[in-house]
Amino acid sequence: MKNKILLAKLLATCLLTSNPVFADDNSLYAEALPNDVSFVRFVGFDYKNSAIFAGFKFDLTADITDKYIPVSAAQLSDVDAGTYTSILRTADGTFQTIDEAKRTRQSKVSLFLVNGTKAALELRLADGSVGVIEDVDPATSGLREVNPVAINLGVFKKSQSTPLATFDVVLQRGQNISFIADVNGVRLVENEFAPLAK
Repeated sequence: MKNKILLAKLLATCLLTSNPVFADDNSLYAEALPNDVSFVRFVGFDYKNSAIFAGFKFDLTADITDKYIPVSAAQLSDVDAGTYTSILRTADGTFQTIDEAKRTRQSKVSLFLVNGTKAALELRLADGSVGVIEDVDPATSGLREVNPVAINLGVFKKSQSTPLATFDVVLQRGQNISFIADVNGVRLVENEFAPLAK
């Protein structure tokens, strides 16, 4: 009887620690994050070795581009702890900074529409019938938390019926996905995290 109770406790412990809903956020990273951590990602910097944002120099490599880089807000100018920021590199080499909403529920799938274009955009079902994230103005982002599902989604210019791009996605609980639109088109990026910047 004691063995059965011990086994049950061990199984419960394994389930709690392996489930992303219960796991500590720091388990995603190679080292513990500072209390004032913020997250910055660089999109469109494929051929750049470094970039300066908010007074801090970020070293960029192929395996870091498009990933969120954790960094202490104390090392950045005018950036608050707990924030998420996407920095898009435009065709002329200038930076476009877009603030993102905080993720709030790990039990849901977080969908982001990051708009680096000059037109208002929307994320809808691919046939245009249902809006998922609506009215995302240029240089802003939108968030929608949804249940896990396999679905075909499209990014549209507001008030237009033809999508700029469509994506077949299988959404999983605790997953975050960004649809990033800029002058180069629309790309789907599954949100990942790089090591802590120092």
